[in-house]
Amino acid sequence: MKRVRTACALLCGILLTGCHNNALLRELADEGHAPAQYELGRRILTGTKGMPETPAAAVPWFRLAADGGDHRAMAALALCFERGLGVNASADAARDWYRRAAENGNPNACLALVQMETRAGNLPGAVRWLQPIAEGNSVEAQLLCAKLCLSGHGGADGAQKAVRYLRFAAMQGNAEACLLMSSCYAAGVGVPKNEALMLGWLANAAVAGDEKAQRLMEMASEDENGNFSEN
Repeated sequence: MKRVRTACALLCGILLTGCHNNALLRELADEGHAPAQYELGRRILTGTKGMPETPAAAVPWFRLAADGGDHRAMAALALCFERGLGVNASADAARDWYRRAAENGNPNACLALVQMETRAGNLPGAVRWLQPIAEGNSVEAQLLCAKLCLSGHGGADGAQKAVRYLRFAAMQGNAEACLLMSSCYAAGVGVPKNEALMLGWLANAAVAGDEKAQRLMEMASEDENGNFSEN
């Protein structure tokens, strides 16, 4: 049932985005329709679809939509506080609204939090908000999250997290992820040492076009014992 409601909300959002009747949109917003409140606020904030650009007038609509559970409105409120659009700029308020939006499944809010935490030097916090994105199909997020975890910013189980996200990226054909997976099996980081799996992932990296992996495979094939060094 929750998935059905989510699908309906998304479809309503698509229809409202294409609606050019601002009077109808305002009527729906006045009736408490959160997607309509968000869309009305967005148009007022940006001055699109015939609306005057008035950020201060957009904020109340975003608040109403956010109270109705619209994560896009939560992220929009965060942006307003971050940039001082219609409200006094407040990093704390921006962070709080981005957090609410992220916890309600907004990937852009997660990315904004990653950027905020990184600028603040809080890399463990950046990892926290990268993880929801990495759980999807973003190879870039998976690689970055894995590297941060391998650098010691992923907590007590950081190495295991790193292997998880490297595997996700590698299974999508990313050569760098394959090479790092090979390194993990070579050093026993996040996984038990395993020479066969090390060579397997190295071969995958070479096939995917990683030049370092290709050189290492050539060195391995030239060594009659099959041994090689990455130095």
